[in-house]
Amino acid sequence: MTWGIYGATGFSGRLITAEALARGQRPVLLGRSVGALRQIAESTGLRFEVVGDPVALATAVAGLDLVVNAAGPFDQTVRPVVGACIEGGSSYLDISNELDSVQFVLGQHERFTSSGVIAVPAVGFGTVATEAVALRVATALPSAVAIEVALLADNAGGGKGTSASVLAVLAHGGARVVGGSLVRAPLGRGIARVRTPVGRRSLVAIPTGDLATVRAATGVDSITAAAAFAVPAWLLAAGLPGVSALARSGLLPARAARGAKSREYHSYTWARATDAAGRTATAWLATGEGYAFTASSVVSAVEVVLAGAKPGAYSSGAAFGADFALRVPGTTIDALDKHGSVIS
Repeated sequence: MTWGIYGATGFSGRLITAEALARGQRPVLLGRSVGALRQIAESTGLRFEVVGDPVALATAVAGLDLVVNAAGPFDQTVRPVVGACIEGGSSYLDISNELDSVQFVLGQHERFTSSGVIAVPAVGFGTVATEAVALRVATALPSAVAIEVALLADNAGGGKGTSASVLAVLAHGGARVVGGSLVRAPLGRGIARVRTPVGRRSLVAIPTGDLATVRAATGVDSITAAAAFAVPAWLLAAGLPGVSALARSGLLPARAARGAKSREYHSYTWARATDAAGRTATAWLATGEGYAFTASSVVSAVEVVLAGAKPGAYSSGAAFGADFALRVPGTTIDALDKHGSVIS
């Protein structure tokens, strides 16, 4: 079976390509820049196709069994690629963590079912890892009425597409899902302080794709997704509304992040479930560098889908199971008691 990577010349696309090659996979490279595509193709021996317009995209996708969309910002790429996949009968994966694009893909369930293929958005680090801990606490506390998740990513650099996606999230301010409805608020409102494996952190609610994926995976109707900061809560509350305004204005340019010097990386995700009686269940996922996790989880998702998957649109946890994140080497999940100690 044949699959392709749309956005193969980007930061994440190159990492996914390298992971695929390491596992003996031969994806087709898809993108808009012929020069960059040819360079990667010459160094890897992979086939490439330039998809600079809708006709070329549709033609390329029609010849593939599956497409991984690694090109952010996803509010610009998800609709044309999803449309081409549905028309061409190709399965679809992406690495978005943008709420609108994730909701859009999950909303195409009937169309993907009719086409006989599967769509799974958000198969990168943040969302796969938060779903894993959310499913763990939902199982531990079946009476849960609310779930909070948080991301503590330790990353080595990042591309402009990733930066653009982050800015798109910040521009929307803060948000939570309460009783099944999205409730927006200024960025930085309602900051919580929690103890983490790397010290106390401030959790800032943000409107990421986790709000959609965690709800889809667990069935719980009140979800909070947060980013963790070492900065004190009062300082974040004062400064983040201005950051959100700058992101909306377009005055914050998307820039590739510089890679850090070689070192050991430690990324985490956290989840806490709460029921109507105030009982809680908490879990932590620990792994390594965030982008390496994404490359591994994407290729694992490709392998599962190409082996046969039920048509429709699903979150990764719903499609691949509660322990899908544990396919990534070096990943563990620990449940904690009410005092924050690991339950053996």
